[in-house]
Amino acid sequence: MSRTVTALEKKGNGVVAVTVITDDEGGDDSPPPLLPIESVILNQVREGAEFPNARWEEIRADGALLLATRRGLELLSRKPRTERDLRKALVEDFQPIDIDRALARLHELGYLDDRAWSDRYVGSPRAQVRGRSLLRSELKARGVSDEVVAETLDGRDDLAAAIETAAKRVRSLRSIEDEERRKRRLYDFLRRRGFADDVCRRAMESVLAAAEG
Repeated sequence: MSRTVTALEKKGNGVVAVTVITDDEGGDDSPPPLLPIESVILNQVREGAEFPNARWEEIRADGALLLATRRGLELLSRKPRTERDLRKALVEDFQPIDIDRALARLHELGYLDDRAWSDRYVGSPRAQVRGRSLLRSELKARGVSDEVVAETLDGRDDLAAAIETAAKRVRSLRSIEDEERRKRRLYDFLRRRGFADDVCRRAMESVLAAAEG
């Protein structure tokens, strides 16, 4: 079987919608595949052109790979993303198999790297007031693998982060005269930030002792 090109429509940004029909079934209700203008020119895709099914699928797949990769680069240039985030952003415009190929290509080029993204995330000011438990949950929620999460958090000094976080928080608790209530408020605050029980207690005791001294 073969495919015959019946219409081409320029969509802007170097993209062309190509309507094709099969030689025995006619057209279908699916949207016309999109090709970059380079593919149209290089493969001589024009109205009336006929391609064997295998050849047309090769042209379509190569064009989709180029378009999906371009779109991925555009999105990554705006802000770093995990592989899961980028996949979600591409799913409305591309087929899963084309997205898989584009993501693999972006990995090869070094533009898509969950480990690098995780390192930036954990090194951000926002992450400095969070414990390992909360950071682990946040990384996994963005699709980062358990292995990468473990590597990223390896060696993180939660106690130092907890002490710094507690030192900032304790200033707002000075108006609380009851010592036990003040401790509880500070401890609960640190727990909500993902610090372990023992880390919360040590940080709380350190900061309160320094404040009293």
